[in-house]
Amino acid sequence: MRENMFRASRITLRARVLSCLVLVGTNGFCLGEGPRRDVSLTLIPPSPITDQIALDIRAAVWNHGDKEEAFEVSIYLDQENPEHRLHRQNMRAPAGQARLCRTAWPAKGRAGKHRIILVAQSPAQVVRAERPIEVLATGQRSTRRLGGAWVDIYHHDEREGKPFNAELARMTASDWRELVAAMHESGQDVLVITMMFQNFTHRGRHRIETDGYGGKAYYPSKLFPARMPVACDDPLEAILTEADRLGMHVLPGVGNYAFFDYTPASLRWCKQVAAELWERYGHHPSFYGWYLSHEKTGSLGSQAEREEIVAFFAEFTPFVRALAPDKPVLLAPNSFGYGSEGAVEAYKRLLPHLDIICPFGYHRMPGRDLSGEQAAELMQKLCDQAGCHLWMDLESFVFGPGSSLVPRPIDDLVSDFTRFGNFEKILHYQFPGLMSSPKMARQPGGPASVKLYEDYLRYLREGPPKGLEHAALNKPVSLAAPPDVRYPGRGAKGLVDGLRASDNYRHPQWLGWYGNDLEATIDLGRPTDVKAVAVRCLQCVPSGIYLPVRVHVSVSGDGKAFKEIATIQPTLPQNAPGPQVPILRADALTARGRYVRVRAVSIGTIPAGQPGGQTKAWLFADEVLVNPVD
Repeated sequence: MRENMFRASRITLRARVLSCLVLVGTNGFCLGEGPRRDVSLTLIPPSPITDQIALDIRAAVWNHGDKEEAFEVSIYLDQENPEHRLHRQNMRAPAGQARLCRTAWPAKGRAGKHRIILVAQSPAQVVRAERPIEVLATGQRSTRRLGGAWVDIYHHDEREGKPFNAELARMTASDWRELVAAMHESGQDVLVITMMFQNFTHRGRHRIETDGYGGKAYYPSKLFPARMPVACDDPLEAILTEADRLGMHVLPGVGNYAFFDYTPASLRWCKQVAAELWERYGHHPSFYGWYLSHEKTGSLGSQAEREEIVAFFAEFTPFVRALAPDKPVLLAPNSFGYGSEGAVEAYKRLLPHLDIICPFGYHRMPGRDLSGEQAAELMQKLCDQAGCHLWMDLESFVFGPGSSLVPRPIDDLVSDFTRFGNFEKILHYQFPGLMSSPKMARQPGGPASVKLYEDYLRYLREGPPKGLEHAALNKPVSLAAPPDVRYPGRGAKGLVDGLRASDNYRHPQWLGWYGNDLEATIDLGRPTDVKAVAVRCLQCVPSGIYLPVRVHVSVSGDGKAFKEIATIQPTLPQNAPGPQVPILRADALTARGRYVRVRAVSIGTIPAGQPGGQTKAWLFADEVLVNPVD
């Protein structure tokens, strides 16, 4: 569910669970749907990683026999010999069950391409598995790239999905394979299937326990046979098959029962669905783990809701680990409200039951909440304490007309890569509808989705766009009045950091003043010839954002006595179409000074007849430039 959140079955569970356990005991990994597997090797996070993390290596070994069996399990780096052995463990697996072997490999100083090799030996046989892993030297935990994406088979909200839902409904198995291949070509090798059942309702707003579950499946479910009307009979099978071929990783979405619902009834439903998904698809090598589709607010809700979600995962995670011990469980709440009363303590109880938490929304934190950087730092600390992996769910959309989801500009994505360096893996919501390869026969989201895909490939080839260069870059700056808490940008330093905001007023680089002027004083450090001064501002009249009526530029040698050297008059008309980001600039200046002061005078009140007329106007700026380099 991606709303702007500032984002019971009548079948007896007991019978289903017993049936599942019998299938595990007799048929092992595949549960009757494909060739059985003797071992499974999972790396968290999957390749690529950076040299700033320790790789979590998990191996599962199955005993398909009718009596307990002993195994010697060894994990190697690159070569199968004692000098390259990372871990060795002796274990005993009961008949018909699997056991987990787990170790960690610090990647510090190991940049390059490697292989993790698993060897499991029993008296009866020796079995092997291996996974590639590339280590990047980036100087931070983040790879600064997209490692994968959410995949909607069909978006649950018709308003949000209007630009792409019709095309998604027409996707055939061949179309889904093309989409998976397009993700692989751009290095997006982790696919999180948003949900395997469509049921757009919320906690406390449904009667599932009394009326039964009315959701519709995206696959041939025996539990709940109602089907979503999409062209492909089994999209997940098509996705997994192509992901197998390409060495990718897929987490099917267990849901949707109801958004934000982690009640005991939801738990019973999720266990049934997880068992069926494993029964049908668990034999696929690309089956990476489990995603819980129900989402949650970052505060985890009321105290009662916190108790529910902790109890939910305390039971759900051991249940799916009994099916496949090495497969991680992922939850993706938003990032808002970590600082609310009781939230930190709730996370301390929840995170030990999760393998990966992947929050979204750090770039658009509400006013009076933590900053995005503060929230990310706090969650990293909690995850480190709990032994849980912290990934990022980067939003690759913005809300367009009628709350529709449209592609977010590439500069915004790069801004998030730059701002948030602690996430060991970055996924985005989502690929279908927001990115499309020009090679794809069907391109949900149309030309705009192709543009973002190609812009991202260009970023991979060329790196981030060059920042703004000028004499005030990263110099000390003070503000006469702070920006509004709703649009704080990166504070005063954000006005001289060289980073551009996009034309979306929600971009985190924008500082916004509500009805007030912007006055910034910059210390250049030494007397400097001031030849040009400029301010980057935003005009977006439908949102009440207006250019300043004029900009006064002054200089000083001591920071006390200032002399005005220029006045800039904006020339962009208020009726200019769409959002505009003009650079208001004064050239051919002949002044000299150590301090430069810029005062952008707000229009004050929105003109009558315009949206929000007679209320306060916003003034937005993202950079003050002194002697800009063109």
